[in-house]
Amino acid sequence: MSGRGNLLSLFKKKSINSDISSSSDGHEVDSGLDVQQSNSSKTSGESSLLTTLENINISAGRGRAQLINSLQKKISEIELNKNINIENDRHVSEPYKRKILSKDLFYPNKVHGSKGSFVNMACNYLKLSTDDTKGVFQYEVRFFPNIDTLHLRMKYLNEHKDKLGGTKIFDGHTLYLPILLQNEMTVLFSKTKDFDVEIRILFKKKEHVKDCVHLYNILFDRIMKTLKYVRFDRKHFDPARPKIIPLAKLEVWPGYVTAVDQFEGGLMLCCDVSHRVLCQQTVLDMLVDIYQHNVSQYQDCARKTLVGNVVLTRYNNRTYKINDICFDQNPKYNFETKYGSISYLEYYKQYHNISIKDVNQPLLLSVKKSRENPDEMIQFCLIPELCYLTGLREDVRSDNKLMREIASFTRVSPNNRQVALEKFFENVTKTPEARDILKSWGLSLNATYNALKGRQMPLEQIYFAKTDFSAGKSSEFSKHAVNNEMFKIIHLKKWILIHLRNDLRAANNLLDNIKQCSKTLGMNVSKPTIISIDYDRIDSYVQSLRRNITIEDQIVVCICHNIREDRYSAIKKICCSEIPIPSQIINAKTLLNESKNRSIVQKILLQMNCKMGGSLWTIKIPFKKVMICGIDTYHDPSNRGKSVSAFVASLDFSYTQWYSKAVIQTKGEEISNGLTASFEIALNVYQQRNGYRPDSVIIYRDGIGDGQLNICSEYEVPQFELAGGKNIKISFIVVQKRINTRLFCENNNRFENPCPGTVVDMHITRAHMFDFFLVSQMVRQGTVTPTHFIVLRDDANYGPDIIQKLSYKLCFLYYNWPGTVRIPACCMVNKDCYGIFAMNVRWRERGLFSCSRPSELKNPVSSQTQETCNGEQFASLINLYLYAYITRGSISCKLGAAKTVHGT
Repeated sequence: MSGRGNLLSLFKKKSINSDISSSSDGHEVDSGLDVQQSNSSKTSGESSLLTTLENINISAGRGRAQLINSLQKKISEIELNKNINIENDRHVSEPYKRKILSKDLFYPNKVHGSKGSFVNMACNYLKLSTDDTKGVFQYEVRFFPNIDTLHLRMKYLNEHKDKLGGTKIFDGHTLYLPILLQNEMTVLFSKTKDFDVEIRILFKKKEHVKDCVHLYNILFDRIMKTLKYVRFDRKHFDPARPKIIPLAKLEVWPGYVTAVDQFEGGLMLCCDVSHRVLCQQTVLDMLVDIYQHNVSQYQDCARKTLVGNVVLTRYNNRTYKINDICFDQNPKYNFETKYGSISYLEYYKQYHNISIKDVNQPLLLSVKKSRENPDEMIQFCLIPELCYLTGLREDVRSDNKLMREIASFTRVSPNNRQVALEKFFENVTKTPEARDILKSWGLSLNATYNALKGRQMPLEQIYFAKTDFSAGKSSEFSKHAVNNEMFKIIHLKKWILIHLRNDLRAANNLLDNIKQCSKTLGMNVSKPTIISIDYDRIDSYVQSLRRNITIEDQIVVCICHNIREDRYSAIKKICCSEIPIPSQIINAKTLLNESKNRSIVQKILLQMNCKMGGSLWTIKIPFKKVMICGIDTYHDPSNRGKSVSAFVASLDFSYTQWYSKAVIQTKGEEISNGLTASFEIALNVYQQRNGYRPDSVIIYRDGIGDGQLNICSEYEVPQFELAGGKNIKISFIVVQKRINTRLFCENNNRFENPCPGTVVDMHITRAHMFDFFLVSQMVRQGTVTPTHFIVLRDDANYGPDIIQKLSYKLCFLYYNWPGTVRIPACCMVNKDCYGIFAMNVRWRERGLFSCSRPSELKNPVSSQTQETCNGEQFASLINLYLYAYITRGSISCKLGAAKTVHGT
């Protein structure tokens, strides 16, 4: 038979087999649940197809030949995957092997570092032991006739609870049992008034431990419920032990956040302390206060204050997010139930025995996704007098004294965290109901949180212009930063100082202290152009900026009488987008404190030097022809429709100058699009600066959760490969900072925070990943939170020691803090990048400016010719300023006209 005929006959044969298997409509034997028949026919069809494909010889160049060749290329991959699956089935009961799961994510031969001194450590992980005689068995459940409602499915299945062993997890389709039923297919019957329901339970497979993680997390949700904890999102809190703050009418609920996963040390539970702040005032009391303070704009103020917040209803201890306030409805309104129409007054009296006092109050609207149908939205109308606001309001956050009082409860020391962990372990193991839940699934909880080895990296050396110092154990060097000559100095020759006439004393204090401090820092500062304005109005500042900024000016310093967001935004709008120039805004009150004036002005000078293109210090990174990049995505809470993705790339060997690019994304989008164009431009700029392209690129990606790692590896990394070509080696590292892992050092039977530079890359790291935990900063209150790094690609074969050391070194190079920060500097610079970009987007959308640009070069601010930017030009304009802002240098740009831009 010819190649084409042979191929067509095989596909026809496979189609006939498929039609036969789907033609049976009998209720006695459900063809959809006959696994053996469907699997055998599928296997034989596939094997015959693969065998024939291997033996087909056909000339290339034709359409069918290309099809045959593409199918033949897949044979080896299919056979390899098949062998892996067979090998997995043979070793279901064996311990979990890292090599088997490493097929999806990057996993080299060496993932453990060796440099540094070993230290004894502890963590907040508890070991979960499994009973070899038990397991997790998966079943498929079908109902005849079909039952659509999840509630009824669970009801009918619960009628046969004894036959299923009494312990189960059921989601409506899939059933998990800790026992293996006698028959491969179990048929049960439930009776109703109108008809009988047949339930067919078919055994599918025995789950691996690695595949049962979500089930074990469900079990611990049940355990926390038996301990009478209230769930908020993924955390559980104890309402019986609140800590009251009477003056603010707040209470703090203590609780835990738990997560089970498979780690290198086996199956473990991560348990951390958490707290939830609740308001003792009802939402109705807050609405009354808002009405009394602002009658004319009551509804707008109420929506601004409450919409988006989460409330708790104490009668059922459930939480709801407020999506809107229905001012046209009240508790006297009726709503439909399956038993008929009923008012909210009658409903709460009948089902909760609650009498609603205010019958004219509006209703709170909450919208949630349906469990049965994710596309369907369910609306809840809540009574304000029964709801209590959770979380911290803006007025609470702005009260420093109150925040310190709250922090006394929420900032838990390492010793107290260990006490709380021991208390949790005791509650679970000594509560019969909780212990039985674990025992029924063959699980037991063990206290093994003290057996952990970490490594302490050597102390880093900080380099200034003429000297260098050790960062010390605390990795802070603020005294050296203000008493030594800066690494790269930009002398201040022409600048502008704007102040209110009443703030003349503050302006004089600034100039006097600059004259004294600049000598120590090695910076020459000329006298500024001083502009004094009479009135503290926004337009006064705006007009002064527009009239006086010239192309030769290096920076603008504005002394403001107090803190006002609208004034700050207006000044930054002018200096960021309309006339791009570095700007420094100072609160006049900070310059009137004689005892702190010198230290304040020293820090202001450091910031000004950075913004003009200077560098404060550096650290030795012995790389040649290596570019370091950072990526992050910002979700603006005030603009829920859009996100901003930021990209930065280093341009020099000292890693103190950065190229930046920001892109607007769709709602809630985390995976960054358009990275190819950003990366190509960064490579070109790097080549212009250095005369050559980098041999290797190291990318730090912030803001990626565990569920997005595969997508990131398959979607983002190829963009860099495409742009860089074969000559550039890519190393891709994900940075996770919102984690629940806590690390402690043991010292004389006491637990303390680890020193900066502590690395843990074994035992509590993921069993199928190249990852490690790094403690990079020192905290004086509470417990330090490590940063989790996951390596998704390492083409240059740097290995764990170099990547860990580099990640720690980069934490020293963020110039807003004379010490280490929690994440590498390229990620911190990203936050500045997308923060400015998002701020400019908000200005444009709120109509605060028309994005107009002057078109003359000599005196751009006096020109009457204006050109309005479209959306694409606007994005280019903002990215242009961001480039100048981040690179700390001057560039020439043209958007209708040329202008030199300075800044960081």
